[in-house]
Amino acid sequence: MSASALNFTYRYPWPSGVVASPQAQTLQLATSSRGDGHPHFFHGRIEQPRSVADMLLALLDVVRTHYFLPRPPQMDPVVTSNDAMLRFEGFSGCCGVYVRVDLDTVGLAAERLGRGTTNVDFNMPMRAALMRLQDHERVEFSVGREAFTLSRGEARVVEKKVRLPLRWIKGFSEVQAYLPRLVLLADVTGAEARRFARSLPLGNVPRQPSFVVQSGASLRLSQRPAAGAVAVSGVQRLRTLPGLVQRAERLRIWSDAVSGASAWEVVFAVGRVTLLVSPEIQRGFSGEGQVLSTLAAATWQKALPKVRAQLRWQNEIDVGEVAQATALTADEVAAALAALGARGLAGYDCSSGRYFHRELPFDLEAVEAMQPRLLDARQLLADDKIELLAGSGGDSHDFAVTGTDVVHHVRLRADRDRCSCPWFSKSQGERGPCKHILAARLFRDGHADPPAPAGTSGRLDR
Repeated sequence: MSASALNFTYRYPWPSGVVASPQAQTLQLATSSRGDGHPHFFHGRIEQPRSVADMLLALLDVVRTHYFLPRPPQMDPVVTSNDAMLRFEGFSGCCGVYVRVDLDTVGLAAERLGRGTTNVDFNMPMRAALMRLQDHERVEFSVGREAFTLSRGEARVVEKKVRLPLRWIKGFSEVQAYLPRLVLLADVTGAEARRFARSLPLGNVPRQPSFVVQSGASLRLSQRPAAGAVAVSGVQRLRTLPGLVQRAERLRIWSDAVSGASAWEVVFAVGRVTLLVSPEIQRGFSGEGQVLSTLAAATWQKALPKVRAQLRWQNEIDVGEVAQATALTADEVAAALAALGARGLAGYDCSSGRYFHRELPFDLEAVEAMQPRLLDARQLLADDKIELLAGSGGDSHDFAVTGTDVVHHVRLRADRDRCSCPWFSKSQGERGPCKHILAARLFRDGHADPPAPAGTSGRLDR
């Protein structure tokens, strides 16, 4: 798992495309499978073809774009199907923008609706076909393999052999640490969204963060921070908005003032598109390390098996219902869901304020092996390089953690943890905890009755 990418093969029964007939056009998205069977999640009719096309085109635009470093894009998004929603998820090439399309099945006249998660084939001919769809046409929609008897003998598998970046897999885990912390700061009509999107400087953009402020019913862009403003680093990462909002009903903007991440939710009559933008243009979600605290915590470990047993591809997971069914507290269920999100087994919808069940079509059993800081922390614990210092007690604990050439001083506090190492001094905890803080937390949580503090022997790098 130390390599930057995994060899991976997508197997599709046929390339995605649009099949025309005298009665209707059928938008067919081919699903991937590791075996012979290809999951068939949905078949039905699209009520508003042009809006659905706009949403899927926005997703395709994001996943084939790199906003910072030029890296190969992953154009085949993940799709999750359940009783109420079809969800498509993906990342930009640089992993700095996460995009999700939520298609409400109320706007899709379903003849067949399954449950599950897999990849779908998105290609350039599909993009061209989406651009031609119009509302006056009858457009049928199919996600999966059509089981027509006459076509079985002629079925062929389309293989895409790719180097699947670990940053892409880790990104799916990391965004679940950001989404629950977002707060709704702006909500405007579709007309105002279109006016604001046209005003965005998507060419020569300022290097410093810009700030979006809602004033009454309108939005304005400013270069100065203000109360309630949404900070955006790299405004060019919103270049999908002008085309996306043309038929939108509303634009909602979510933000986390602590991290600086923001989410742009474009609402249609038949669904939503969410763009989650990382705190800085040079920071991809895959390298943030926000999930490390969750993975290293002990609060969810006993509850996780019980909570996972309750997952049945729900569109919204009700914490209270799961708590009642498992005899756990609401806090224990919430902690377990956060851990499941960090492991790719649940996504979070900030609009509903709830998790949804999905299982990524990759082997995430070794997800912790993708986290070198957590591995290093566990090694420090195994090598007995952590020492509780005198004066620790209550919510305050001080540790000496022996590094390669120096002993680091870790302070665990109720409001904020700190470490004397250079990595923490540079990031100040904005990109997750360092390995020394993680090791100290593992030590503290592993001792219900901590051993007596030692003296301050050993040199501390303060």
